[in-house]
Amino acid sequence: MNRSKYKILTELLIAAGIVFVTIIITQGYLFTLRPFAQLELKLLDERFRRRGERKIEKESEIVVIEITQDTYDQIPPPYNSWPWPRVYYAKLIENLNEAGAKAIGIDIVLSTKDKYSEENDLALKDVLNKYDNIVLAGKLDPRLESEFEIVERGESDGKINSIMKKRNQMYGNLFYSPKNQIGIVLVGSDYDGVYRRYSPYVYSGVNNELIPTFGFSLLNIYYGLEHYTLAENTPDKFILGKKEIPKYDNTSMLVNFYGVDTYKSFKHFKFIDIIDDKDFKTIDEIEFETDINTWDDPEYGLKNKGFFKDKIVLIGSTMPEDKDVLPVSFARGVRKGDNMMYGVEFHATALQNIIDDDYILASSEIVEFISVVIVVFFSFFGTSLLRNHKISNNFVTEILSFLSVILVLYLLNEFSIYLFVEHKYLLAMIPPGFGLLIGYFGSTAYHFIRERKESRQIKKMFSHYVSGEVVEELVDNPDKLTLGGENRELSILFSDIAGFSSFSQDMTPEELVSFMNEYLNAMTNIVMRNNGTLDKYIGDAVMAFWGAPVSLKDHAFRACKTAIEMRDKLIEMKAAWREQNLPDINVRIGVNTGEVIVGNIGSEKRFDYTAMGDDVNLASRLEGANKQYGTYLMISDSTYKQVRDKFFVRELDTIRVKGRTIPTTVYELLGFIDDEAAGEYFEKLNHYSDALACFRNRKFADAEKCFLKSLEKLPGDLPSKIYLKRTQIYKENPPDAEWDGVFTMKTK
Repeated sequence: MNRSKYKILTELLIAAGIVFVTIIITQGYLFTLRPFAQLELKLLDERFRRRGERKIEKESEIVVIEITQDTYDQIPPPYNSWPWPRVYYAKLIENLNEAGAKAIGIDIVLSTKDKYSEENDLALKDVLNKYDNIVLAGKLDPRLESEFEIVERGESDGKINSIMKKRNQMYGNLFYSPKNQIGIVLVGSDYDGVYRRYSPYVYSGVNNELIPTFGFSLLNIYYGLEHYTLAENTPDKFILGKKEIPKYDNTSMLVNFYGVDTYKSFKHFKFIDIIDDKDFKTIDEIEFETDINTWDDPEYGLKNKGFFKDKIVLIGSTMPEDKDVLPVSFARGVRKGDNMMYGVEFHATALQNIIDDDYILASSEIVEFISVVIVVFFSFFGTSLLRNHKISNNFVTEILSFLSVILVLYLLNEFSIYLFVEHKYLLAMIPPGFGLLIGYFGSTAYHFIRERKESRQIKKMFSHYVSGEVVEELVDNPDKLTLGGENRELSILFSDIAGFSSFSQDMTPEELVSFMNEYLNAMTNIVMRNNGTLDKYIGDAVMAFWGAPVSLKDHAFRACKTAIEMRDKLIEMKAAWREQNLPDINVRIGVNTGEVIVGNIGSEKRFDYTAMGDDVNLASRLEGANKQYGTYLMISDSTYKQVRDKFFVRELDTIRVKGRTIPTTVYELLGFIDDEAAGEYFEKLNHYSDALACFRNRKFADAEKCFLKSLEKLPGDLPSKIYLKRTQIYKENPPDAEWDGVFTMKTK
């Protein structure tokens, strides 16, 4: 598997691992992180706040009868203190049934006997036995398990017999009987004590049975179902009769609130107004000696207005001191604590949701999984893409990566709010949000580790090739490095010790190794000081190049500068060697510029960072060509064109090296343009330059004269001697018309 495929596979596996971890943590398969659960709930509350209050689309099927202070104020003493006589509830039920109420729910747990008269309790029981559309409020309290209550009395053989029942089996309500239904009113809050969910039933551990909740017991009556019918629990919904109720979690639906001020959603009536019939006297009626009869007055009484016909009527307290008030998900958002709703109104809201099929559909595990995959892959690979294409530096890249993740998180939240407000769809935010952040941090950690690993690899790979400065640049900017073969224009330098074989024979192995180490160390330092890449040592030869792994615009200049500094360093070293009676050596250097293949080349187990190609070979041939002309620094025409204004050079010849058909013009590198000694030497070459021009133009007689003058200024100059000999030959035997002046090398 190549490096690119391995990298992609590694990143895919990491991203898949992040998805797996995100799902495990956020879906609660192994454990539930309460802070995550609470944050998800707070985000749900924010959606309700952003949506605002809404109206029920049609007239509500729910009517609320409130126990208010007005009712207390109108009940004559001594019955105007809590709890009221149970006969009042009997009257309330009678009146509502006469008005056509379909189902009546009393959201008050009647757990104690009437404090005024046992006859009041019996009156209520008689009414409860008369009608089968009543739901009594019940609660589960294990503390009542061992308490008993007389639920029926009878006389047999002159003896009074009592039927006893565990009070817990009566669910805390003294008036429970098989004729009516019990509905559990405590539906449970979330972790933060806020009520958002409504369960169809609860489990009684003492009685080992499921009991419908208050609202679902009323629905059994409303839809004509058997008493104590339990909603069927399927994987994604509850089914009650023909109603299919989407599940929020395994045990509940999500309440779709209309607002906190439920007076805008449901008709509210006072308890006193329902019982104020012709047989009941309120305080006002007693004081003013006038019958008001808000219930059954022929003209304005509530009984005949149709308010209760076929409706579900809920009776409950809306007095703050009764503490039947619940913090709910919906809040006005004006001040702290403005999310309170009376318990009876909470039941009414849940009932209306079911009747109208007005649900909030929560995202499924599949949707959450897909959303996690999308955001994790985006954050991981998106930020990876930014890091792989650095804009300026690491800091700016990281800032942009982080801001992009925050932007996506914001857009994701806004999209979830849009779905909630416009489509009543609840997209869970914690799984994709957590996945987005973990994907970002996972990408950050992965790139940090990868960069550290690459840094170690780069340092290990290039510390022997290039200077520490170049290594650090590669570590800081690995994008400048292509770890593989690529075409690139480089300047290549080959150097070799002239006559190495002959002088090495006169030295012991220890002396030779010490001598070569000193020489190669000095030459290598010069290469690295000029940001060159040391390719290899070939015996006494040194190969180096410029322009890779870090691109250099002035690679030709640096290569030539290195060649001159090598020459000057060798002069310095030779002076010291003479004092040690060490050999007096000379070094030949060839420099060429051209497009080559550079990169890690070799086998999977052993490879080197090297350059190869025709222009590499040409640089090597130029090093050897120095022998032909008695020179030591030779550069090619392609190198000369890039450095002509920076160095003094002497044109040597146009040659065709062995193994190459294309000729190249070669030059002797003399020195820097500001080097006085090089400048003086260059001035002595004026006759040589004139002679070479005559030679090229076939003016061999003139060329002979100029070369002789050149030798007068530069006695022993081998290039002048070579051309003088060629000139004399061509003067006697002129070349044919196709002569191009190219000299073909026969040796390397």
